[in-house]
Amino acid sequence: MLRSAGPIIRISPYELHINDPEYYDELYVGPSTRRTMKYEWAVRGFGPTDYAFSTVSHELHRIRRGALAPFFSKSLVQQLEPSVQTMVNKLMSRLESLKGSGAVINLINVFPCLTSDIICQYAFAVPYGYLDEPEFAPKWHKAVMEASEANHFFKQFPWIETIMRNLPRRLVETMAPNLSSLFLINDMVHEKVVQVQADLAEGKQIQSQNRTIFHDLLANNTLPPEEKKVSRLEVEGMALVAAGAMTVAHTLSVISYHILNNTKVATTLRRELMTALPKMSSPPAWNQLEQLPYLTAVIQEGLRWAHGVSHRLQRISPDVDLQYKDYTIPRGTPVGMTSVLQHAHPDAYAHGELFDPQRWLGDEAQKSRKYLVAFSRGSRQCLGINLAYCELYLTLAAMFGPSGPDMELYETRETDAEVYHDYFNACQRHDSKGVRVKML
Repeated sequence: MLRSAGPIIRISPYELHINDPEYYDELYVGPSTRRTMKYEWAVRGFGPTDYAFSTVSHELHRIRRGALAPFFSKSLVQQLEPSVQTMVNKLMSRLESLKGSGAVINLINVFPCLTSDIICQYAFAVPYGYLDEPEFAPKWHKAVMEASEANHFFKQFPWIETIMRNLPRRLVETMAPNLSSLFLINDMVHEKVVQVQADLAEGKQIQSQNRTIFHDLLANNTLPPEEKKVSRLEVEGMALVAAGAMTVAHTLSVISYHILNNTKVATTLRRELMTALPKMSSPPAWNQLEQLPYLTAVIQEGLRWAHGVSHRLQRISPDVDLQYKDYTIPRGTPVGMTSVLQHAHPDAYAHGELFDPQRWLGDEAQKSRKYLVAFSRGSRQCLGINLAYCELYLTLAAMFGPSGPDMELYETRETDAEVYHDYFNACQRHDSKGVRVKML
């Protein structure tokens, strides 16, 4: 549609969509440029807008994000990096136990176990335990994807989401068995919030290894009392798990597929890691791995292929009109752009259908970085960008370094690593069996 009608189209009576890489930084701006709001209709598919990601108001979003941002700063991620490494080491031990077994495992189940345990350990000071699941908890990935798919339906019929939310839990689990995984992790988040409230009320001294994100939020004097309610902190915690787990897990699956499918990429990456890792600390630190040009190029190209989220991200300028070429867009109009289209646009990436880390090296690198929007941009940019990069570097260095597991693709095609369905979270074809590997 965009190809035939042009780069700007009206996709509903109320909303515009633009497919022009040069306009991205004009739409997704920081607070110093102008106020930005989200489109209420677009975010209501995930239920009440009580958490930072779904907050419509510019001012309320600044309050909520401001309270969370220090917890995801690069300096704090580096401080808590050992907890990430612990989870990566645990995954490597699981894979090492399968050495020589010929076992076939599905990376679209494996990596959500890793990333979910990382974000739970990081934010709540305890992993949920998905990495301990014998079959890598396939219901967990299915539950999140089913909830993502349902958001399109609930946007159209929000009253049904309200009814579902208030139905007896056993009835919902009967109707959608996979959602039991979401209920269980919500129970953990709820218990953490209640426990932290009690600890603070009793004046307990909290050891640093037991400190959670809720300690910081509840002790934050800039947050008004209504922002510290158990119900609100619960949904904030659940949003952190869902957002912090699936996008990074999907990116790891996509990158792993392309490394294993491309001998040249695999050889070049392993050669770099084999040369560099012995000279680093053991295990290598994130800031050391960031200096490796080819590993960095593989990660950047993987982010381009994985896209972050696949859905269009609408923004509203409430105070000033926007200008796109000859078109004046009235203030208050929802305007969206989509990372999937941006990352495949021929003006941004030549031969975008190829997985080519070389585009991030040499003369093309600056242009390639300009158009990469896997974490979006502006005042609503992904809060967890630093933690995501830390996970990507540590995991891929362990997986494909000298001590990494021996494995090969098993009955997996490129279409199994492509985005086919837009459930907000990127999703493969329904008939895909995932990115499967055989342990050697």
